[in-house]
Amino acid sequence: MTGFGTILFLVGIGVLIYGLISFRKKKWPRRKTQIVIISSILAIFIGSAIVPSEKEEASTEKPKQEEKSKKVTVEPLLKAEKTFKTTDDGAIVVEGETNPGAEVTLDFVDNPDATTTADEDGKFSLSVNELDRDQDAVLSITIDGETKEQTLSLEMSPGYTKKLADKAEAERVAAEKAEAERVERERVVAEEKRIADEKAATEKRAADAKVAAEKAAAEKKAAEAKRAEAKRSAPKPDTSNKQGEMVYITATGKKYHYDQNCRGLNNSNGETAVTIAEAKSRNLSLCKFEQ
Repeated sequence: MTGFGTILFLVGIGVLIYGLISFRKKKWPRRKTQIVIISSILAIFIGSAIVPSEKEEASTEKPKQEEKSKKVTVEPLLKAEKTFKTTDDGAIVVEGETNPGAEVTLDFVDNPDATTTADEDGKFSLSVNELDRDQDAVLSITIDGETKEQTLSLEMSPGYTKKLADKAEAERVAAEKAEAERVERERVVAEEKRIADEKAATEKRAADAKVAAEKAAAEKKAAEAKRAEAKRSAPKPDTSNKQGEMVYITATGKKYHYDQNCRGLNNSNGETAVTIAEAKSRNLSLCKFEQ
């Protein structure tokens, strides 16, 4: 495309030529011809001044367009140490150098990935807290769709290793203490239950024994009442002519008994049958329960 300066330059030359021809043929007055000639000269001068700058712009525009049309390819760069150690607090910082603006990722096996972006100088730094063991991680960078990787070895510092061991020991001691307290609580509960069960059993036995004793006493009282009633209703024995009748005596007792079941014989160690005459000869008298 023709520039404005070129057009102005050509128009100025054309007007100048036309003005000189018109002046020579006396078509224009002198005054008008002077104005046209001066205007033409200014147009030529301005046009000649603009043309070089337009040429320069045209010459620089083409390389820029060519540069834009070119696809820029960047060689991925990754520089980092192969081994990094934690601090005594378990933190680890991975530093290195790559392409400016590259995306940097530190990929762990069992920890969340850490990511960052390299600064304008290509420097990057990734921080990871509370690493719990020695392990490998993959450091990768991505720039313009290109990726480069490097395997790193992440190691525990001696101070942090001891700190983790102390923590594990403290947790073990706490767990043992908690277990011992749990066992002791269960033992106390079991002992309290045993004592309560024994007390309940003792009270039950006592209650059962009381009921049994009361029942036995009631049965004995009923039996005695029955015997007494039988005795009251039984006819009195006639002892006037019954010297040969058999009665019952004890070895140490002072009484004789017609009835072998007389309650006066309840506490004897054994009774002997003799005639009433013999009993009286021993100065024994009739049991009061049979009188």
